Amino acid sequence: MDENTLDRLELYFTPINIEKINPNSVINFDLYIKMGRKFVLYKNRHLLIDRDDIGRLLHNAVDTLYIHIKDKKNFRTYLEDNVENLLKSEDVPIQKKAEILHDSAINVVEDIFDNPRSGPAIQRSKQIIGHTVDFILGSPQSFANLLRIRKHDFYTYTHSVNVCTFLVSLARELGISDKKDLKAIGEGGLLHDLGKSMVPSAIINKPGKLVKGEWEVMKKHPTYGVDLAKTTREINDISIIIIGQHHEKPGGTGYPGGLKSEELSIFANMASIVDVYDAITTNRPYSTARSPMDAAHFLLENKAEFNEKILLKFIKMLAVKKE
Repeated sequence: MDENTLDRLELYFTPINIEKINPNSVINFDLYIKMGRKFVLYKNRHLLIDRDDIGRLLHNAVDTLYIHIKDKKNFRTYLEDNVENLLKSEDVPIQKKAEILHDSAINVVEDIFDNPRSGPAIQRSKQIIGHTVDFILGSPQSFANLLRIRKHDFYTYTHSVNVCTFLVSLARELGISDKKDLKAIGEGGLLHDLGKSMVPSAIINKPGKLVKGEWEVMKKHPTYGVDLAKTTREINDISIIIIGQHHEKPGGTGYPGGLKSEELSIFANMASIVDVYDAITTNRPYSTARSPMDAAHFLLENKAEFNEKILLKFIKMLAVKKE
């Protein structure tokens, strides 16, 4: 097999660290081992992989397995199903736990956007939020590891997961310690762009800035999101506030309601800062990601558009966690 053939073959396989496999679990994907220039089937889907299997692999210096790209969705579902055990495992390093949590959350968000009125999907979001809150509260290094694995290309799903992570951490910095409130805040972050599921994909995926008519449609997504959230009857009031007000500004220049500072919830003020920060530190078709330092300067230069007290707390939090 020549180099070009191997390069083409590798396009079809994704590496999986063995630490992301939960011992004594049934896999819903085919697992491969890379042997020289070949990918050899190691274990078929729907079979049990146990501690002895993992022990033998590690004994033979195999710490990376592979899945076919067509099984990426199945693998994310597997992670979501096993996330609790993997997060509790002392054998899984904290950085791998952060990756598992992040990928599981993306899996949930994708399914919610595919079917935003799905009660089961909303329930799954509550479970993943619970794991996120527990993870962030469990170790001072947890948020730093989640921050480290942030994706720097802007997609609605990854953006939603990033905003959730930032919001829960910011809430802790602001002294919010009640787990119920933290979960509601996290849920609001995960679902803040829920209304974009009702915006035409041609507008969502447009590789450039929107024209006036398209922008008017886009500005309706917080309202769409609130309507969808209320139809499920399972989403907390704090979450609904975040969904509906994350684009509002204290000076009244935001949307969809043009609310002013005295009308805005603390949760809306938090979400507007986090939403903008994540957006400007990720790559888009029409703009390059800013560095964290440049993004902080941008927010400070436009501090009139945000709650200044919360903004300063957020920037301080990022600086401390980065160190």
